[in-house]
Amino acid sequence: MKRSSKTFLALGLGLVALPTLARAEEPVATGHRFSLYTTAGAQAYLSDTRTIGGVGGGLGVRDTLDDRFILQADVSFLSLLGNAASVRVGAGVQRRGTWAPAALVTVTSLFGEHLSFLTPEHREPVPGPAVSLGVTLAPVRFDLREVQISVLQLGIGAGSDFPGLGLHYSVGLLEAGVSF
Repeated sequence: MKRSSKTFLALGLGLVALPTLARAEEPVATGHRFSLYTTAGAQAYLSDTRTIGGVGGGLGVRDTLDDRFILQADVSFLSLLGNAASVRVGAGVQRRGTWAPAALVTVTSLFGEHLSFLTPEHREPVPGPAVSLGVTLAPVRFDLREVQISVLQLGIGAGSDFPGLGLHYSVGLLEAGVSF
């Protein structure tokens, strides 16, 4: 082989092996890591029969398993469309390392004051909370072992107001957590 071919072959093999070597140097934590976090953002549940949500913040707890899997629950108080509360439970996966984007499957329940719309299918207001199943993506998220920060979270979900479908939208503007 020519010298330039050998150089390109060595460079290519080095680029392939580099991620493996970098991963071998990073310590992988095993077990549980518990965190307490605060969140700030906006949520809205919109259907033909009601609108509930607002802007606000809340508190939550998170368990990270093996620096990869996330289990979390939080409660938020929302205002703007009246006074409402959100209870969210989620499970998902994050990337290991300092930059740790995450994806979660969430179940969200919004309850409290809301706007009701009477339709031929719903001649009375829909009682109870607005429950939805959805997905939350956190692409700008950082894990510094003791501190976790997420600058942007986008979520979408769907729930039912029988008959009819409601859509749940959420935007997390800031989330900051501390491990203990």
